[in-house]
Amino acid sequence: MSGKSLGALAEAIEAVVVHPDEAEIACAVGLRDRLDAKISAAVGEFDAAGLWDGDGSVSMVAWLRAHTGRTSRQAKRTVATATKLRSLPQVQEAWVDGRLTGGHVDAIVAIVTDRTLPLFADQQALIVSGLAEATIEEAVRFLRDWQARAEALLDSQDDDPEPAAEPTRSLHLSPTLDGRGRLDASLDPEAHAIVRKALSLAQAPYTVGDDAKQAEELRADALVDIARFFLDHQTTRPGGRHRPHLNVIVTLQDLIDGGPARTAEDLPLDAVTLRRMACDAGIHRIITDGRSAILDYGRTTRTIPPAIYTSLVVRDRGCRFPGCDRPADWTEGHHITPWEHGGTTDLSNLVLLCSKHHHRIHLRGWHLKLLPTGTVEITLPDGRVRTSKPPTGRP
Repeated sequence: MSGKSLGALAEAIEAVVVHPDEAEIACAVGLRDRLDAKISAAVGEFDAAGLWDGDGSVSMVAWLRAHTGRTSRQAKRTVATATKLRSLPQVQEAWVDGRLTGGHVDAIVAIVTDRTLPLFADQQALIVSGLAEATIEEAVRFLRDWQARAEALLDSQDDDPEPAAEPTRSLHLSPTLDGRGRLDASLDPEAHAIVRKALSLAQAPYTVGDDAKQAEELRADALVDIARFFLDHQTTRPGGRHRPHLNVIVTLQDLIDGGPARTAEDLPLDAVTLRRMACDAGIHRIITDGRSAILDYGRTTRTIPPAIYTSLVVRDRGCRFPGCDRPADWTEGHHITPWEHGGTTDLSNLVLLCSKHHHRIHLRGWHLKLLPTGTVEITLPDGRVRTSKPPTGRP
């Protein structure tokens, strides 16, 4: 640390106490905003001068990662903000003196493109005065409208405008150390609207007995359902509803005992997931010599052949869990008596369940019974019993 002012800042931070009070928290966040603004200005000058090269760093982003403990995403965001604000000194000044918040600045950086930046710079004094009293939602709407008008103006002034660029989209799906996956995506406005609408429509309805879920959990469930629906119904690649979507490796004894198992990518599967997947899957026999060397690959036998699945669709029409309205296209066949425990693959031992309720019925304490009348009886872990009568009328 260098400089008397930074020493005083460190002492002030050490001494300050922020109480759980509405006014104090708001004031503290505002003060942090102003400090962030000054740091951003310093980062911009440091980057422009190329001073990050002094220790062998290859970029300002790399320098921030190495010296400040930032993640790549945080470092890129810091540099992008600092770079853009070097062209917008009045925005920078308004951020420093507290007229604009970090939220306002984030909106400007995200919405104003390099193409319209010179035009924004010419109008920044007027724009800053308008944004200063605006909520973040109002600022975002204003900036989007301004950006659209600016693009149209530039197009009208260009005698030979370049064709519109293809929308850029990116998506990363990375495994985590605990075997789960981390999904991150950046979508253009059209793609965002489409995905948002699809996730909204694909969210399963709440039924009695369901655990309360946060919005982000419901969206994740919906995304998995959309992916499963595609895999079951796409026709351009081998698959269809025979579902060879995921290769699971498990010994016969472990299948009978409920696990463990792993995917071909060596990701672990718990016992509940394994039992649910085994309800409606293609089972292949692979004989090895005990050291994973394959000696024979057996003929596929399907747990639920297409003809039986079609009969299930005609009979059940959709998910038979009480209160669920998922149609047959979104369902899987469930063995009431597990196949690995001797359950037969016929209509008397099968019902259709959506993915959500198929997973639920395999959890400890949940039980499903198919009565001779066709009524499905669900016993919840707390002992409550719910019923679903067979559908009536024509399919």
